[in-house]
Amino acid sequence: MKACPDRHDTILLAAYGELDPEQRRDWEEHRTACPGCRDEYESLLRLLGRIKESMPVPELSEKRASSILWSVKQELGKEREKASGWKEWLVRPGRLVPALATACIVLITFGWFGMNLIQSPDTDRDSMGPSLENQMVVRDLEIIKNIEFLEDLDTLQELVTVLDRNESI
Repeated sequence: MKACPDRHDTILLAAYGELDPEQRRDWEEHRTACPGCRDEYESLLRLLGRIKESMPVPELSEKRASSILWSVKQELGKEREKASGWKEWLVRPGRLVPALATACIVLITFGWFGMNLIQSPDTDRDSMGPSLENQMVVRDLEIIKNIEFLEDLDTLQELVTVLDRNESI
């Protein structure tokens, strides 16, 4: 009788002792009920036993063992570094402090130059100089500063007008 097609992986894992307790319990129940899987499992165990008898496990030198151990540790370290990602980057103060300092400098620089670029309506300038409104304010300020001179000028103008009338008479 043949083993169940969906149990091939389970048979291999059971033969190598790699099943967890729940899978092991399910496998034991199935094995007692299914003669095909039971026969397949027992023949696999016999085959593995013969292989172990005929091929002894090679000796592993201490140097080779330490080399393998070092390689495994290196790979695990690389995997750990990959898994940590940006969280690990944020935790390292050697990287966090310069990044925060740079961000602050960039914000201050953009703020400083941004404030100079943002102009209120009172300080609008076009490429030709002050705006029309500002020109009027400057002209009014000039008039206020020279009001006495203008009053004297008005008086002189009236005097000239009176004198011109007197000469024509």
